[in-house]
Amino acid sequence: MSSKKHLPLYGIGPILCCPMAVLTAIGIYCSSKALISGLIENKTVNIILYIIGTLLIIEGIILFFAADLNGNLQKNIKENKLKTNGSYKFVRNPCYCLFLLSCTGAILIAHNWYLFVLPFVFWGVMTIVLINTEEKWLRNLYGKEYEDYCKRVNRCIPWFPKKENQ
Repeated sequence: MSSKKHLPLYGIGPILCCPMAVLTAIGIYCSSKALISGLIENKTVNIILYIIGTLLIIEGIILFFAADLNGNLQKNIKENKLKTNGSYKFVRNPCYCLFLLSCTGAILIAHNWYLFVLPFVFWGVMTIVLINTEEKWLRNLYGKEYEDYCKRVNRCIPWFPKKENQ
């Protein structure tokens, strides 16, 4: 397998993650300056949104750092080894997941109804882009091994892996 060309080290991450971060920041800024309405005024709801948002950001950070606990991620990419342990056991794209969870968390903390649409847009765009780029590359590179992995592990939303059918 080492004769095959490996994936780019950073994939399409900057193309996906930078717009998410920028749109989130713009939305929160506009909300904080009352340029868009939709602020939730209920203090109890705001506290709940703040707690959930903070937990999502923490979860994203943990998944991101746990993705490469042993420091072999770049080595695995260069050697064409499919990484399925660490965070990759719970989500196929922990680095992109960090941005999705962090942006969603920040939006929840901002507690503006109009911003709540952004995470769904981010998830949809991320899904379409990943299916048509990295997932195609990985299927070509790893074949059945990657297809079996996809059946067990979610693309963008971390969850417990499905049991293998053996």
